[in-house]
Amino acid sequence: MLVKEIMEPVTSNWLRPEQTLYDAICTMRKTKWEDSSVNGMVVLEHGIKLVGIVSIKDVIKAVIPSYLEENLGGFTWEGMFEECAKKAGQMLVSNIMSTEIITIGANDKLLRCADLMIDNNFQRLPVVDKSGRVLGMVHIRDIYLTITNIMCNAGE
Repeated sequence: MLVKEIMEPVTSNWLRPEQTLYDAICTMRKTKWEDSSVNGMVVLEHGIKLVGIVSIKDVIKAVIPSYLEENLGGFTWEGMFEECAKKAGQMLVSNIMSTEIITIGANDKLLRCADLMIDNNFQRLPVVDKSGRVLGMVHIRDIYLTITNIMCNAGE
């Protein structure tokens, strides 16, 4: 089985490095894949060059910086979470996106894709053509669904 058989096509929904986090989140929430919002999107410069990925973990890290966890411990301040979220909304995508990107080719074997995801603890991999243009995305859930469909069909 090949990656292109299960990838989610990236047609018009991607993020731009100069977008605010607020705009990026709105785009992510509006973008649907099988009736649920996506939890990560590619970041393209000029709609062509892959420069990063923004995931829900990146969003959470932007709202709650790691230095707050240890320094504040049991400290609570009413409204602090909301205030941090509002401030983070003005950050640029380029400041929070993951830039260490591993990609997979559309004609690569699904087994190689699964191996890359497991070895690197990724939830998604961008699918690119030979020129590096983003064609789609493969999510760990896509691999899981493929495996479970094979298992269920084999049991019949």
